[in-house]
Amino acid sequence: MSDSKENRLAGRYPTFCTVELDSGTGVTRNLSTTGVCFTTDKAIEPDRMVRCFIPMDRTGRNMTRLRCEGRVVRTDKSEEGWEVALNFTTLEW
Repeated sequence: MSDSKENRLAGRYPTFCTVELDSGTGVTRNLSTTGVCFTTDKAIEPDRMVRCFIPMDRTGRNMTRLRCEGRVVRTDKSEEGWEVALNFTTLEW
């Protein structure tokens, strides 16, 4: 068990959606109002600004693309590829 304190400002919710990036695609692991964690096959450097789109079903409405921009706060190697944590600077429906 880790003694490090979590720096999360909002609750995270497990999600499994496609993430569309300029450099390819990924799959979300969790999503909150302040950020997203996703896996992808390419590492993205910490502190890099990233724009992405997350297609989401708005509960019986048409599919919409959540437009996100943010700063990469963490990148870790995982069994699925690379796990990337993005802190949102912009979030639009």
